[in-house]
Amino acid sequence: MNTPKRYNPALVTLHWLTVILLFGAGMLSEGGGRSPINIHMILGSLLLIVMIARLIVRFTSPRPAPLSAGNAFFNKIGELTHLGLYLLAFFILGMGGLIAYNRNLFGYLLDNTASVTRAGALGIVHHLGWFLIIMLVFLHVGAALYHQFILKDNILSRMWYGK
Repeated sequence: MNTPKRYNPALVTLHWLTVILLFGAGMLSEGGGRSPINIHMILGSLLLIVMIARLIVRFTSPRPAPLSAGNAFFNKIGELTHLGLYLLAFFILGMGGLIAYNRNLFGYLLDNTASVTRAGALGIVHHLGWFLIIMLVFLHVGAALYHQFILKDNILSRMWYGK
């Protein structure tokens, strides 16, 4: 089997949907009121579906060979960054689900101090996960730009549509 030069178009679509949903949900997490948090939860639920589909496509379709960053250390950082992005995305989604469950946001808001306190503690962890994933996204984007403009290996074409 030949190694493809680009990622599967389904994986490309899921990658960019992940970006849109992740940042959309992140931008709607603050500000008070019921509407933003409801939209935040809908986007988070959609993101969970996209991430599951993404894992399925990732492990069932051929992928391009990894590009070298120039040394083993940077190559390992790249592997760990990708793993961290996936793990943190699922972690954040899990924490969001637990927050909603503890506040009973899938039904009616509970007036239960213990549930609200647990949800508040989970919210802190949820926001910490958001902060960490943003740091990894900056690293990921920086590495992609380094590959594209310094190493000139045309890495950006791999995560876009084309032949």
